[in-house]
Amino acid sequence: MSRRFWWVLLTLLALLLVSGLALWLSQHLVQRDEEVYAGYGEAAQRNPLYAADRLLTRLGWTVHSVRRLDDISDPLNPADTVLLAIPTYALSAADSQRLLEWAQQGGHLIIGVQHEQEPGQGLDHLMNALQIRSHRVKATTSDPEPITLNDAALPLQVRFQSDLRLNDAPWLSIRRGRGRVTLLSDPGLFDNRRLADHDHADFLWALLQHNPGGAVWLQYRRLTPALAQLLWQHAWMPLLGLTLTLLAALWHYSRRLGPVLAPRASEPRRLVDHLQASSRFLWRHGAGPMLLHAARQFVQRRRVGAPPDAAVLDCSDQPLTERDLVHLLQTLQRLNRPAP
Repeated sequence: MSRRFWWVLLTLLALLLVSGLALWLSQHLVQRDEEVYAGYGEAAQRNPLYAADRLLTRLGWTVHSVRRLDDISDPLNPADTVLLAIPTYALSAADSQRLLEWAQQGGHLIIGVQHEQEPGQGLDHLMNALQIRSHRVKATTSDPEPITLNDAALPLQVRFQSDLRLNDAPWLSIRRGRGRVTLLSDPGLFDNRRLADHDHADFLWALLQHNPGGAVWLQYRRLTPALAQLLWQHAWMPLLGLTLTLLAALWHYSRRLGPVLAPRASEPRRLVDHLQASSRFLWRHGAGPMLLHAARQFVQRRRVGAPPDAAVLDCSDQPLTERDLVHLLQTLQRLNRPAP
């Protein structure tokens, strides 16, 4: 058989194999649509209360989402509700006073608590004004808390993921004049990831029934105070001690040594002044014997062949006084003079 016949046969076999494979795949291959969770969108990633914003908007509420407390309109409408993501300790004294006065007129403030404090003893201005005690408990449960609001037939199931208690309760709603202040031990109840858990959405809707006709302000950026403010609020005594220590150290190392000397008029230095200053410096640092030894060697080199002298030959290591050194150097100076 020719080579052409074999090529045709191989081609037919390959076509038959490909056709059989395609037929098998068409009968056994199943097309399936699958949804893959891609995470929160850009708006939800930027705003932790975005789900609450969308939910309340669909329920007919007027919702304003702002990043900072300063972005909330001033003055606030007494019929509005403000939900703050920042905790009570992050509020300044002025902001706490402004919000409490607004609640006194009929507003509803909802805010979280994240620290322990006795009434009137901490630096949390809002907690001090409300006389609330916050403390932590050792044993906590992961089960939701049953909460009954607005004469509901069934209690709401709300899970507080916090070991903090406010007057022995996970949350408090306090009447303030014509308004109300609600404190939560878990500020993350209404976040995007937890709003759908248990009855958290119903709990939010029930809290808003105090002012059903007003707008809702959602401050979503959880800003913490500046480092300097936190240090001053919670560690002002060590900070004050460190400051005083630094000031004392600066005073110690910057004080002058001796009396203040008036500046001398600039004048050219004489060689004699330089020699006197150098000799005094060397004498104060114990170099007197070295000076005397150098002077003796110089005189010995100049007096080669001359009769020896006691001032030149005396090389004892006895301690010298300044007077003895001056006397010996004067003697060596006389010996160094040429004979008349």
